[in-house]
Amino acid sequence: MTITITVPDDVTSTTVTVPSARTTTAVRPEDVLHLKAAYADPAQISAVADVRTRRALQVELRDLDAFLVGRPKLRPYRAHLWYVAHHAHPTVTSRRLASLLWCTVWFPRDCG
Repeated sequence: MTITITVPDDVTSTTVTVPSARTTTAVRPEDVLHLKAAYADPAQISAVADVRTRRALQVELRDLDAFLVGRPKLRPYRAHLWYVAHHAHPTVTSRRLASLLWCTVWFPRDCG
């Protein structure tokens, strides 16, 4: 999008063209499907086209895995934690969800 401003004065008129700070790009339907698939299954993260989003999801997954390393009872629920965290309203990170379950369901004494 470009904005054009014309300012007339007594003698001449001046036109200034200002490019928009935002570029509008169409989101491809397959990109949306890949993102939804990644929110449902962490194994699908590599298919996300947007580099920033893919990296953010990878960081979140590494954070979850780091939390699960010392908590073997939660490891079988990894994919479930990921899915619920990304479909909850309001959204929550998967590590926070795992922490909540760890502290309230499995081992509340570990959390004080």
